[in-house]
Amino acid sequence: MDLKTLERENVIQKGHFLLTSGLHSDTYFEKFRLLENPKILVELVSNAIKKMSFRDIDYVLGPTVGGIAVAYEFARQLKCRAAYIEKREEKMGLFRGTPVTSSHRLLLVDDVLTTGKSIYQMIEAVSDFKGNIKALAVLINRSKDLKFDWPLYSAMDVDAQAYAPESCKLCEESIPLVRPGGKR
Repeated sequence: MDLKTLERENVIQKGHFLLTSGLHSDTYFEKFRLLENPKILVELVSNAIKKMSFRDIDYVLGPTVGGIAVAYEFARQLKCRAAYIEKREEKMGLFRGTPVTSSHRLLLVDDVLTTGKSIYQMIEAVSDFKGNIKALAVLINRSKDLKFDWPLYSAMDVDAQAYAPESCKLCEESIPLVRPGGKR
């Protein structure tokens, strides 16, 4: 998988974007273009798994909504189960009676890593039952400086600039700001 394929599929978009994190960026990753194309999703997950040193996983956990397909595909390829971390009353957790326990070996996955907010929320949710996290994985890593207590694997590392709104070079150039994505 290469950047040109992701650009052709409109996964990677260039411009001036307001990210969910509140940051501005010159690059936006439309994860739903990934999730609409099983061939691309399968290939990206496969690329991330090839990099993993530990593959003995009992459950792959992903956040709802976009992380459901990602977690499912990781679980399918790793031949284990998938479970989904949801938000209820401002708290992330495993609801619906999912039988994940502290003895299960867990892989936490997400689609695009920028600030790590979703990963940190999943880590917190899993820590509530002393979950046995073995690794983290994302399809696209656009973060340069995030460090975790577990190995992080990504299908692709992509260089994308992100700016605080008050110091955004794109704003200074009067490039129109676009707010893509589903969260409003």
